[in-house]
Amino acid sequence: MQVLFTEALILIVFAIGVGTLSSMVGIGGGIINTPLLIIAFGLLAISAPVAALIAAFFVAVASTVAYWRQKPRPIALKVGLFLAITTIPGSLIGVALRTLITDDYILRLIFGITLFPVALKMLLAKKRRNEDIVSKIAAFDFSQLSRGRLAITLLGGFVGGVAAGLLGIGGGAIVVPVLCILLGLPMHIAVATSMFTMMFTATAGTGMNYLTLGPEQFYPLLLYGLSLGAGMVIGGQIGPRIARKINAVQLKQVFGLILVFPLVKMMQLGQFWLDPMGESFLIATLGDLIIWLAIVLPIGLLKLFQIRRQIPGTTENDTTP
Repeated sequence: MQVLFTEALILIVFAIGVGTLSSMVGIGGGIINTPLLIIAFGLLAISAPVAALIAAFFVAVASTVAYWRQKPRPIALKVGLFLAITTIPGSLIGVALRTLITDDYILRLIFGITLFPVALKMLLAKKRRNEDIVSKIAAFDFSQLSRGRLAITLLGGFVGGVAAGLLGIGGGAIVVPVLCILLGLPMHIAVATSMFTMMFTATAGTGMNYLTLGPEQFYPLLLYGLSLGAGMVIGGQIGPRIARKINAVQLKQVFGLILVFPLVKMMQLGQFWLDPMGESFLIATLGDLIIWLAIVLPIGLLKLFQIRRQIPGTTENDTTP
């Protein structure tokens, strides 16, 4: 009992930070929670997404409430409900796909390969011009969008739903770019709307997980999910309050910088390179660290080069090409 309490406390404290970051960038936190549960708590790759998706529901609800209270309100309700049309069935299909994969390491590779672009996208985040939220929401009209763009948007929502069910990530890593690029919504609106849609996506996926696993397998994972969820509820209240007060670009870059290492560790790349027999955890971790540095250092040097080439007098509100 004491061990369970200690693990739950560790998860709650850790999840406060994850929930804060997640609610600020519009994701469910599974991109960190899933590797954490696999690496630190020994959950199988088929089980960790179940707990991570439960936690995603909690941060989605908490941050949606927080964003709803903001003035002006940044949640585009019609857009969120529109996306839910495909994120919900996508989440159900994602859960079904995960149950069909029996090899644990194959799932680890799927997680890593799928989430690496998310980490790199955050590392390479650029500044965008500030936009008026009130006028953007008021001016948005579905009738102005072509059928092709609406269809692609629904397809993007479906892919986000599949990712939520398969990886336990909530789907925001895909939904936010869809809202920004295809629908032209400002980042703040896209993030808030993504968290709103995530409530439906995570609920559907969690229900499917329960039906697929059954009570005996689901309830032990529920403890991990509730522990993460408790911390993420707190973080989900903090993140929206400070989303407009800090440099969101630097936050994304730090987030991506940190995220790369657990992905490398989860895929056991360092072990395959320096310790293929699995004899030394330290040597395998050293290999992971070297691979991590090999990925992030070139990107850091590139960002430094870009900063030095910036035109003098450029302000934070300027759009970076």
